[in-house]
Amino acid sequence: MQPAEWIRFIAQFAHLNRRQRQTGIALLCGNAPHDATIALLESVAQPRLACPACRSPHLHRHGHAHGLQRYRCVPCGRTFNALTGTPLAR
Repeated sequence: MQPAEWIRFIAQFAHLNRRQRQTGIALLCGNAPHDATIALLESVAQPRLACPACRSPHLHRHGHAHGLQRYRCVPCGRTFNALTGTPLAR
């Protein structure tokens, strides 16, 4: 979004009623628990991260999917994330 568009967009908030403002705030804050959960899961998994297929600790970051960091195993080439092989995987 261009700076001029942003200024016009922000100016419209003054014309919202209380309910519309609360709805907007709830919408903007809606992903905060999800983001915090992902950060917590990845921080817990990071020290023990290894390929679930071959158990190798030699990994490369390989993008993101659904907010989670994906990893690629160097020896076997498989990709996974911090939840692979856990009950939370799907």
